[in-house]
Amino acid sequence: MYADDTNITLAASDLNVLEREMNSELRNLNLWLMANKLSLNIAKTKFMLIGSCQRLRLQCNQQIQIQIEGKNISQVEKAKSLGVFIDDKLTWKNHVDEISKRISSGIGALKGLRPFVLLDTAKKIYDSLIQPHFDYCCTVWDGINNQFTEKLQKLQSHNKI
Repeated sequence: MYADDTNITLAASDLNVLEREMNSELRNLNLWLMANKLSLNIAKTKFMLIGSCQRLRLQCNQQIQIQIEGKNISQVEKAKSLGVFIDDKLTWKNHVDEISKRISSGIGALKGLRPFVLLDTAKKIYDSLIQPHFDYCCTVWDGINNQFTEKLQKLQSHNKI
């Protein structure tokens, strides 16, 4: 059995402290998983350092080694967690791009169906294919309104909805 979508979050002002604490937490997590007859897929396990552009640039020369059972864990700049796309600078660009693709696909489907269905049916299709992308995790979207509005306007002009 696997423990899917497990995340560990730590904060530290020093990368050496972060590395030590993260490796310690991963050892504890691995022991807990084994005690509960669960497995950690080390090949799918990644870590991300999150911070401002300036702070990450200051740390770029310093590499940290995060390991589980002596195996190095890869560092990534972006990841998907429970449907939210996060990058190491919290810019939300990847999230907006991914959600825009999904919304565009829904709009395309609705546009193709629209001549064949009643307005009430079209609204239900919108509510099921498009609106959920706006609603899901909307509290984390604060501050990306301009990015998303620009992207949506491009979609609207391209698809002429």
